[in-house]
Amino acid sequence: ELYPGGENDRYLEIWNLVFSQFNHNPDDTYTPLPKKNIDTGMGLERMVCVIQGTDTNFETDLFKPIIEATEKLANVNYGDKEKLDSSFKVIADHMRTVTFAVSDGALPSNEGRGYVLRRLLRRAVRFAKQIGIDEPFMYKLVPEVSRIMVDFYPEVKEKEAFIQNVIKTEEERFHETLNEGLSILSKIMKEESEKGSNIFPGTEVFRLYDTYGFPKELTEEYIGEAGFTIDEDGFKFEMEKQRERARNARQKTDSMQIQDGVLGEVHVESEFIGYDQLRTQAKIVELIKGKDFSDQAEKGDKVYVFLDQTPFYAESGGQIADKGLLKSEQATLEVTNVQKAPNGQHMHEAVVQDGTVEKGDNVEAEVDQKSRSFIVKNHTATHLLHQALKDVLGEHVNQAGSLVAPDRLRFDFSHFGSVSNEEMEKIEEIVNEKVWQSIPVSIEYNSIEEAKEKGAMALFGEKYGDTVRVVQVGDYSLELCGGCHVVNTAEIGLFKIVSESGIGAGTRRMEAVTAKDAYLYMNGKESLLKEAGELLKTKPEQVPDRIEVLHKEIKDLQKENESLSAKLSNMEASNIMDEVEEVNGVKVLAKQVDVKDMNALRTMVDDLKQKLDSGIILLAAPNGNKVQLIAGVSKDLVEEGYHAGHLIKEAATRCGGGGGGRPDMAQAGGKDASKIPEALLYAKEYASQNS
Repeated sequence: ELYPGGENDRYLEIWNLVFSQFNHNPDDTYTPLPKKNIDTGMGLERMVCVIQGTDTNFETDLFKPIIEATEKLANVNYGDKEKLDSSFKVIADHMRTVTFAVSDGALPSNEGRGYVLRRLLRRAVRFAKQIGIDEPFMYKLVPEVSRIMVDFYPEVKEKEAFIQNVIKTEEERFHETLNEGLSILSKIMKEESEKGSNIFPGTEVFRLYDTYGFPKELTEEYIGEAGFTIDEDGFKFEMEKQRERARNARQKTDSMQIQDGVLGEVHVESEFIGYDQLRTQAKIVELIKGKDFSDQAEKGDKVYVFLDQTPFYAESGGQIADKGLLKSEQATLEVTNVQKAPNGQHMHEAVVQDGTVEKGDNVEAEVDQKSRSFIVKNHTATHLLHQALKDVLGEHVNQAGSLVAPDRLRFDFSHFGSVSNEEMEKIEEIVNEKVWQSIPVSIEYNSIEEAKEKGAMALFGEKYGDTVRVVQVGDYSLELCGGCHVVNTAEIGLFKIVSESGIGAGTRRMEAVTAKDAYLYMNGKESLLKEAGELLKTKPEQVPDRIEVLHKEIKDLQKENESLSAKLSNMEASNIMDEVEEVNGVKVLAKQVDVKDMNALRTMVDDLKQKLDSGIILLAAPNGNKVQLIAGVSKDLVEEGYHAGHLIKEAATRCGGGGGGRPDMAQAGGKDASKIPEALLYAKEYASQNS
């Protein structure tokens, strides 16, 4: 096939044109696209390869510097062994991809784009082991990628430290389980080989994925080199079981379960007018009951209603759906949820409260105004919080998820390390300052290009049309957003952060309340402080000082108590010294003592070891029905092979418990104090067995 496009090495395709004209349907029919286009595909790497006259893309100045930086970390050089060159190529390719993905806002995770990112990172780690790199290293290559691309992608250089942090954290997490996972993988292959099988069990593929973070593709590559193949059916079965568990946990709504069915057949027009109106006259243009279209529904029926126009906001962008009522002359329906149907219409999930409703009925659609008023406060506050986080923590902060509800807002964002109390106070202060400055909130519709030129924040992974809705809070915040907002920040009233925590590697979560809920939250805290003051018999403002004084008093009492306990232990140790027995030349002291905690037991064993000089000690202290056990062995007997851990392990089983420890001292717990005599007898048995 020595012609352009043929299967040969004579020609290299550097440019192609794809004329997109039809949509290929599942039933193998073709539907003309509403917007036909020509996809121009010119490979930058291939073009550079031709211009620079290199054998492959990886010898160009797009990749070679990354390979050279990798060589400094490896125990071989690129070109030394042809078989290992692919490792350098994989690392360079994946390194650049991961760097740009993280720069754009993607983070490693177990689903979606984050899972692809995780797979690439872990695959690169696998190839790194082949060239002698056994520690986190990819983060060290980020500066090389940013240096190569800085002229055209300056944002990669600007976010360099953040990108390195993300990659380093992910590498470290994988390295923690990598060797253990590889050991299990080798063990299973050996077991299967001994059975005469080269099929790697699907259940084990899933276990490696679920417990040790091995993507299936990574396991496939490892075992493929040893001539094994994966039991695909077994793996799919385990994955489906996991998905089923997830589905049950999520308890998906009926509307989501039937999306692939009747909802896909709904093509009526429906207009959202809820930005400006919370009540309107509308017509029911489609009605679904159960999983089928219906002409009517009666009291108690759960239905899905489609209106020709609606003031109800459908859940999206983190903002929850509106609730409210639909009223006709014959019926009243309570709207409990609103989602977007597969074809984009607002689908109202409702229950018929009374009467009979029919398709074609005219209704008054009214949103719960009180709920919406709280939602808009929290949504605008979320925008202010997003910008404040960037101001305080850095420009690397990006939204990773959000919830805007009437009673609270929740904001997930990318950031490594915890957020200090001082930083939280600053963030809270900034948001409240913007609230109290009474800043007007404006809404505009721009082309996506215009919005980006203005500096509007777009969320990574979101799909935007040619025209976008831009929400601007004065000169402070500018975001692409389809949600509902206040007219002026003064409406928010008050903003209060109630919690901040980590929810995954590189992802933090902040929750806050506004307006009345913020007042109630702070009022609750004040009441709690007053109650604490009453209990401590001091004024609320003096509670911290009073606690500090009490804390010191408690510490002093604890020290005094420990000192007394030590003296009592020493006295009891002296009292039981005359009960030492000798077994085959070894001194053995096994005794029940009246000691309340393990610290005191340890102190007593130390005292007895000094007094005995050479010997084995086993003490038991009852505590109700339970028992605490401790064993001690002198240094000379440890050298002869005696082991306190072995002694305590066996003695504890006689009391229905277990434990272990070092050769010289070990401790355990038991569930049956009545068996203490049996446990203590074992000390002599142990001494005779080992003498």
